[in-house]
Amino acid sequence: MAVLAHAYARHHPEQTTLYEVVRDNLATLYAAVDEGALSITLPAFVRKELDGFLDCGLLCRGFARLKCAHCNESRLVAFSCKGRGFCPSCLGRRMASTAANLVEHVLPPAPLRQWVLTVPFAWRARLAYDGELLSAVTRVCTSSILGFYTDRMKKEGLTHGQGGAVVVVQRTSSDLKLNSRS
Repeated sequence: MAVLAHAYARHHPEQTTLYEVVRDNLATLYAAVDEGALSITLPAFVRKELDGFLDCGLLCRGFARLKCAHCNESRLVAFSCKGRGFCPSCLGRRMASTAANLVEHVLPPAPLRQWVLTVPFAWRARLAYDGELLSAVTRVCTSSILGFYTDRMKKEGLTHGQGGAVVVVQRTSSDLKLNSRS
């Protein structure tokens, strides 16, 4: 039998500081918002992300039993929230999976260039809530960059190149606030 270099160890999200802070303060936050003590609103998707985070990775919230067909060892694997905006575990898994897919299946073995589009603070909240507008801005930016390279190739006499783009939208700052001044 082969010795594994890394043995599986179940993550215990309920033992993390972030989990404890959210668990201990979420009801207070919801009450303060609902009673008007805070001059903010929490959209339904924000509440869904926060509530999902509290259920993520806990065996008592649901699990699958995995069993090895060769050695009959079995493990319980807790369900994840599959959140897209708050849960560090799910975001890390999604980030690693996306990066691996890009490297292994999408990006060619060719020189790559990274471009970063930064929009004015006044636009950021609107773009965060208006998916159609964000898509339009992304399309204009991407087509402008690809057009620049197409023109450059033509000027240099190159006729067989093709551009492509992978677009990633980052909506939060390092402190998990929507990337805006407010």
